[in-house]
Amino acid sequence: MRAMRLRCPWCASRLTFLRGWFRRHERCRTCGLRWHREVGFELGAVTMNTVVTFGALTLLMAIGFVATAPDIPVLPFVLGLAVAAVLVPIAMYPFTYTMWLAFDLAVHPPEQAELDAARSAVVH
Repeated sequence: MRAMRLRCPWCASRLTFLRGWFRRHERCRTCGLRWHREVGFELGAVTMNTVVTFGALTLLMAIGFVATAPDIPVLPFVLGLAVAAVLVPIAMYPFTYTMWLAFDLAVHPPEQAELDAARSAVVH
């Protein structure tokens, strides 16, 4: 739930990794936990963004079919889905990154060495 509010999944701070909508700090500014925990870590966030986007498109498509059946206006329907296919990943970008980190922390909790490095990296 913390991740959906764009908070650090580890410490729940609002001073998280996000520097802007598309830019991130290397570490949480409160607890010092690294965002990029291992090589290829961002691939999980990109995958999560893709799954969320496809889910939204599927839902929109189903709603559109039910709402307009039997005479489905194909061109407006396709154009609307194309716009959604561009806007949903942009809108969900920071959320999927924090959700992926929350999932990774739940499945692969940080080791003591990682927590010690995080504590020493925090600037007070």
